[in-house]
Amino acid sequence: MAPAPSQAHPPLLVPQTLQALPAGKLLTFSPTLLVSEMWTDNFNFTTTNKQTDYRTVVGPGANVILNAPTTKGTFAGTWGFTYDTAASSSDNFNLFPNLSLNLIQTFTPRLNLTLTDTYTRNNNPVQSNQFGLNTQRQTFTSNYLTVGLNYLFDRVATQVYYDNFYYNLGSSNGTKTTTNIVGASASAPVGTFNSVRLGYEHSWSDTSGTSSGINSGQTTGNLVTATFTRQTGQYSSAGIQGSYNAFDQPNSASQSNNGNGQIWNISLFTTYGLPSGLSLSSSLGYSQLIQSGQSNQSGVTSNSNVSYRFGPALASLGIFSDFQQTGLVGQNFGIVETHGVTGSLLYTFTPLVSASFNAYYTVNSPTGSGNNSSSQNTDNFNLSLNLNWQFLTWLAFYGQYSYSMWNNGGGFSSGVSNNSANSNGTIHVNSVLIGLRATF
Repeated sequence: MAPAPSQAHPPLLVPQTLQALPAGKLLTFSPTLLVSEMWTDNFNFTTTNKQTDYRTVVGPGANVILNAPTTKGTFAGTWGFTYDTAASSSDNFNLFPNLSLNLIQTFTPRLNLTLTDTYTRNNNPVQSNQFGLNTQRQTFTSNYLTVGLNYLFDRVATQVYYDNFYYNLGSSNGTKTTTNIVGASASAPVGTFNSVRLGYEHSWSDTSGTSSGINSGQTTGNLVTATFTRQTGQYSSAGIQGSYNAFDQPNSASQSNNGNGQIWNISLFTTYGLPSGLSLSSSLGYSQLIQSGQSNQSGVTSNSNVSYRFGPALASLGIFSDFQQTGLVGQNFGIVETHGVTGSLLYTFTPLVSASFNAYYTVNSPTGSGNNSSSQNTDNFNLSLNLNWQFLTWLAFYGQYSYSMWNNGGGFSSGVSNNSANSNGTIHVNSVLIGLRATF
């Protein structure tokens, strides 16, 4: 599948395994329980005066599968009751749930509806933002809901969708960001080997709270995308796509929405895959950010991923480079230019034992739109080594070592900058996790 156009937020796809469920039991309910212990050498993510923590988690949960003829769905939930030795006495005990829902409703062979929802409550900044913008240990709540209605009209595939992001940092007086995105798209074949796709999105996002700083207020945006694709072989395609995003956002906490701007992008893309295990989806383009009262900024963009399966191993490498409106997908740091590289390796020793390696490195640069342009770039590196062993049909062991590094502390704007203990310098965090997961 080709990468989505720059700045677009198409709805998440439900897993293919869900869509392909064969006829079977209507409802399957499986209670679960996890117990884990995690050691961390820098609980408060500080540059100095590191504090060691032991976190104990007891997490009851459930896995549910709905397999009706026209309605298929999955629910997975864990309610993590946690205890931290390093936290203050009032924060020792917490409830950190992690819930996910996938649903597909088929009305006719040409019409279906998909729904996905993910809810997380935690205080680990590694889980807060995939690009490492947040470096504070502060409890956050996030929810991402996406609904898509898909209809095939003759040879034209149409889609309308709605996305809702909610992010709440800290207490009831902390920063809150709520984002709504309504979109529509249509794609159609042109001749034998070509196809075109047009899309539109309207977004409105509101950030509030006593610590929201220069991000306080509402941001609105309108995005238009166009894609042309040509089938170049049995397993390959290539094309060109463009996007234009016009937005209006506040310039400061005391001003109304007067930060007009635009982001436009033009990209070439290609896809390639082989049944033997090679898969490539790559784009390379150019973007420009235009802001009222500021100099234009531009850069090379890419959203590329290649994976290859060889024997019991699966390796993947990804590259991302683009402007991102962070307030549309979580905690609001304004518009940030992000460059990142990701890599992973999964190795299956036996059907019951597997190990994986995951790593990413990102560089985030403030643009002056919803953040302080004079702030320095932040570098973030994270790696994890994971081991899973299903030693009984109902009981599995899992272990993880992870290392994270933030250089310069992150935080581009008031309300989201780090405290004095880690506002400058390099933060290093090591952690080791062992646990048992039971499914009944």
